[in-house]
Amino acid sequence: MTFWDWTIGRSSKYDSKVFIWPSILVTEVLVYSSYGIFINLSRTDGNLEYHSSSIWFSVEVLKLCLALCLAWPEILNQVPMFSGVKRVLPFSIPALCYCVNNNLSVYMQDQMDPATYQVLSNLKIASTAIFYRLIIKRRLMTLQWVSLGVLMFAGGLNSYTGLKAKSRSLQDIHISALGVAMSAIYCSVSGFSGVYTEYILKKDAVIPLALQNCYMYIFGVILNGLLMFYQSGDMNIYHSFTKYTWAAVISQAFNGLAMSFIMKHSSNITRLLVISSAVPVTATLTMIVFNMKAGLDFFVVVFLVVLALCMYNSNSTGKKQSFDKEVTV
Repeated sequence: MTFWDWTIGRSSKYDSKVFIWPSILVTEVLVYSSYGIFINLSRTDGNLEYHSSSIWFSVEVLKLCLALCLAWPEILNQVPMFSGVKRVLPFSIPALCYCVNNNLSVYMQDQMDPATYQVLSNLKIASTAIFYRLIIKRRLMTLQWVSLGVLMFAGGLNSYTGLKAKSRSLQDIHISALGVAMSAIYCSVSGFSGVYTEYILKKDAVIPLALQNCYMYIFGVILNGLLMFYQSGDMNIYHSFTKYTWAAVISQAFNGLAMSFIMKHSSNITRLLVISSAVPVTATLTMIVFNMKAGLDFFVVVFLVVLALCMYNSNSTGKKQSFDKEVTV
């Protein structure tokens, strides 16, 4: 019996997945929801004293180390670690996109509260659908187009409510005009990178997923490393790190690996459960940790986002579709 047989319960008479999967999903929802919380808790005198690239360089290094451990059986089976420049180089493009987006996500915390960040980041689903239609010519069902309209309306309502707020305290729902622009860039880049990543994964499917992740993480380490040394100019990159900064690093490394596991061994509906659950969980955590005051309009936005995600995936129960196939980011 293999490790996966035991954990997933494929051949275990005790059906261990009854215990393993809920633990994985609950943990992943909390991790997925905690990013903005940890970043804001890591502030020193209200400011982020460290560079964004130092966080994501650390995340990429940790993910690469873990991915190499997972890929080691493939390497032992004499699968070539590198299969030529033409096969490896395409992974630099999504790695660059993720480098831009991940670093942007840190600075977005200065322009909005964590709950608003979680809500608006879900608009990347709409941009991904648009890029699929433009690039891969994938047709969407009528209900899916309606769900994207609901999602965009929810994002617009949340932005309008946040822009009206006079306070920029974490205790209030707020967003700046710059934050709205950053969210638009973030979601657009995320949509393109997701479509392109799936394209190169399917184009060269003979390479094991574990090795493909390694290729992307290698480029991620290089790009974030170059940006880190450009921003800091020295090797003292961790001088302003706090325990919450390290918590963000570890949680994001786990998040990437957990999402990869979920997409490989489950379905897009499971991923939907994580994403949709993260919206109210983030709002709840923000209210608890920062004593945030949320009005009825924000809870309406949360409801609309979860509703839109459920509508979009309502026709894909029990099977994976290309729209939701992602690698670790």
